[in-house]
Amino acid sequence: MELISEQKTVVDGKAFWLGWRIVREKGWHTYWKYPGDVGVPPKIEWTVPDGFKVGELIYALPQRVSMGKVKAHGNYGETLFLCKFESSVPLETGKLLEISGKASWLTCSSRCLPGFADLSIEIPVGGRVEYDPIWRPRFEAFRESMPRDAPSDWNFKAMQKGDKIDLILPASVRETGGYPYLFGHGRLIRSHAPQVLRKGKDAWVLSLRRASWGTGKEREISGLLYRKEGWGKVSSGLYLQIRVPLQ
Repeated sequence: MELISEQKTVVDGKAFWLGWRIVREKGWHTYWKYPGDVGVPPKIEWTVPDGFKVGELIYALPQRVSMGKVKAHGNYGETLFLCKFESSVPLETGKLLEISGKASWLTCSSRCLPGFADLSIEIPVGGRVEYDPIWRPRFEAFRESMPRDAPSDWNFKAMQKGDKIDLILPASVRETGGYPYLFGHGRLIRSHAPQVLRKGKDAWVLSLRRASWGTGKEREISGLLYRKEGWGKVSSGLYLQIRVPLQ
């Protein structure tokens, strides 16, 4: 666990980003922002100088993980989480800017272990921005990997009946290109239940299971729709962001 910066210097009046770098031992995972049936997402409580505004923590793209035999959403290996910082007060050139945070996480394999760490980083305030040649490409790759919204002319539908939700894919989505999987936002969709793809009358249908611990008042289904071979000309990435009213 460590904080890293894509910049060797920060500049007065300009926002900057920091990364929370996590390297996991083989076979162990932490969780996504929306873990699914089990898990707790990593969090960090920032300590910043007066006058600083801290943005939302942006999590790495999710993978399917297993806590014992239970399927959930999280990350293996090495990832970055990014966070944006900006100051409403002047920064003095030549001074060191210190930002720290109390990090907490749950790491699991066949068993689970909670973890905690005090993390900090110091960055000089300079007259111009200087980028770190090692970390800058990693930050750029992270930004490029972020999911795009599904095309506005793609007509998704979501039909619910009991504990079942059918996500009807646009007719333009073919069966070639890999099996789609929805990493659901919130706690509406079960992560451990299978997602079954079948051919409907006019389009492919992805059948999902509603979680019993949802609020029951959900009016839409949202999340990241993943396909191993991507979405062709629609997006260079493997994930599409969707938000579909529940009928």
